[in-house]
Amino acid sequence: MKSKTTYQKRIESQLTKWKTTIVGLSANIEQAEAAARAKLLERLDRLNEKRAKGEKLLEKLSATSEEAWEEMKSGIEQGWNEVTRTAKQAAAKMRKTIEHPSTEDEIRQIAYQLWLDEGCPHGRDRDHWFKAESVWREQQTAKQPAKAKRKPAAAAPQAKGRPAKRKSASGGRSINRGEDKT
Repeated sequence: MKSKTTYQKRIESQLTKWKTTIVGLSANIEQAEAAARAKLLERLDRLNEKRAKGEKLLEKLSATSEEAWEEMKSGIEQGWNEVTRTAKQAAAKMRKTIEHPSTEDEIRQIAYQLWLDEGCPHGRDRDHWFKAESVWREQQTAKQPAKAKRKPAAAAPQAKGRPAKRKSASGGRSINRGEDKT
């Protein structure tokens, strides 16, 4: 069984780590595109809510006596474990969103760059979007490892004077396309 002070220090340490994580994720959000930014900000709010719940648990823990701590320990541990689990999930989702933008976000970024490169012309948004899709597909193809090209199989040698057999469209049986030997 952990003492109240040990448990309190563990919670304080985790809350400090989360604060650092949240600050780092906030900085990354500033660089994200508008659509991704909205989703990330929503997740950041949820992460901050989890951190606030953790702080409330710490306040509750600080206000208890050693005797009350023994009675409340399992409930506080259960609450802390839930806060920890959901906070880790939220942070992981945010990292994933930051590190791996969606296909649409990637295409949007390419289209935006094409628009800028062409001098920001009005009314060409669809042209830029379609070109960006094409560029994105090329990038994805380039990322995939090159598949080894198969060499065509060498034709089987034919007996002299005998025409090649071909499969018919029906039944897969061979038919002789040469002269009839009757």
